[in-house]
Amino acid sequence: MIELKNVTKRYGDSSVLKKVNLKIDEPGIYCLLGRNGAGKTTLLKSIAGYQNITEGKIFVDGKSVSTAAMDIGVSYIENFARHFNLPVKKLLNIAAQVNSDYDREFAAEMTERFELDGNKKFNRLSLGMKTMVSTIICLASNRKVILLDEPVLGFDAIMRVEFYDMLSESFKRNPRVIIVSTHIIEEIANTVQKLIIIDKGSIRFFDTLEAVETKAFCISGLKSEVDESVKNLNEIGRDTAGGLATSYIFDTPPISKTLEIKPLSLQDFFIHMVGHKGGAL
Repeated sequence: MIELKNVTKRYGDSSVLKKVNLKIDEPGIYCLLGRNGAGKTTLLKSIAGYQNITEGKIFVDGKSVSTAAMDIGVSYIENFARHFNLPVKKLLNIAAQVNSDYDREFAAEMTERFELDGNKKFNRLSLGMKTMVSTIICLASNRKVILLDEPVLGFDAIMRVEFYDMLSESFKRNPRVIIVSTHIIEEIANTVQKLIIIDKGSIRFFDTLEAVETKAFCISGLKSEVDESVKNLNEIGRDTAGGLATSYIFDTPPISKTLEIKPLSLQDFFIHMVGHKGGAL
């Protein structure tokens, strides 16, 4: 459904995306993770055709993507999205009128679930409720590809739980590709099927969450023993203190009676994949 071939995006002398190759060929909810400035928003905007890339090709459902392309079946909502300052119910009606595939029933159910005041104008809503309106419109569009850029900004803990439920329900009603960019890693783990990690404009990881659960481990003990146990494994990070060491791997863990071997959390795996020194996640 989505294919990127050697995609590069430059702004002046700075390359935000660097020869990105990515193929998503089956429906699912995908989580896009990356540090600030890693290229997440640029990647999503490029797939949606909101901006042209510098080099390479992007295809959605076999159609080439560019700012000049006609409808390619993608619905994209970025954080802090703006709409006309109209009542919520009028915005939802306009969205339905311009899209024959729009799921009015889903939009109505979600509006009621989140207790949105249909008569309140968009600019009078809280940040969280503005984001929710944008997300409902995006999901109800029933496009083949849904791109959500930091959709939980402004949500409290209860709204985030409701949002993940809404995401799952939307996918169940209409299976398609849904890519969610987020900083809140652990919360979305029960909702997504696959994980995409981007770092410094390059894809560092694309696999299932099950792969992380079965292959991401930390191994701690005497440095000499740790060195020996991981010498043929895929080491993604390391901490040392004197004669002790902790190695972070993405591989089949060794069997040892003297070393401490523990699974990595999704957040710790992400941190060690992209490097944990400096910067904000």
